[in-house]
Amino acid sequence: MKAISGIPASYGIAIGPAFIFDRVEMVIETYSIDDSAAEWARFEAAQVETRRQLDEAYQVTVEDCGEEAAEIFNAQKLMLDDPELISGVKTAVENDKVNVESALYKTSEAFASQLEAIEDEYLSARALDIRDVSSRCLRNLIGLNDSPAAGLKTPSIIVSNDLTPSDTILLDKELVLGFCTALGGSTSHTAILARGLGTPAVVGAGDQVKQINNGDNLIIDGDSGQIIIDPDQKTMDEQSVRM
Repeated sequence: MKAISGIPASYGIAIGPAFIFDRVEMVIETYSIDDSAAEWARFEAAQVETRRQLDEAYQVTVEDCGEEAAEIFNAQKLMLDDPELISGVKTAVENDKVNVESALYKTSEAFASQLEAIEDEYLSARALDIRDVSSRCLRNLIGLNDSPAAGLKTPSIIVSNDLTPSDTILLDKELVLGFCTALGGSTSHTAILARGLGTPAVVGAGDQVKQINNGDNLIIDGDSGQIIIDPDQKTMDEQSVRM
């Protein structure tokens, strides 16, 4: 039995097997292009599909958590159309003649890094939103539609380095007992959505979360921020009473 301390993000106790949520990492290549107009048309098509997906996530969130929480995805749509972001991508495509995937990745990552550097938990957490929406658009450009939750078949506690708003809201709620992440804070959108869903969550638990394996029995305490790996029977009994 091992205990890890994190940040309490959503109240409640969850007991169950761990499900490691791990996305396939995108490989963004940079190459020269000849037809910048055709490349820009690809970006605009990816934007359209990304907006459609964000609208879908918005509707799901309204049904599950209410309109206030769902505004996360309207905010992401605004980020997707941010004039500075668009200008940076367009300059790279038209002037530097590089592919739009590379242009979008480098421009959005520069924006996210600037926010992340701000010593304000709320503002720095918005870096995750930028990465979430740019990642969604990049996956549409590349045609990468991997589903990290494809193997989620039984009720489990989701364990991840971090979860984007899209990841959090589009998981099958009937199979999610709780959330446990290495990164994040109490004002992160994952925390906000977990509270809206009424799902116990512990975030910001650090690299020790990476020691958790698929199927490990876990207890997460969204009140105290404690995570217990492979609890003994006495601890299981004590925590079960609190549920």
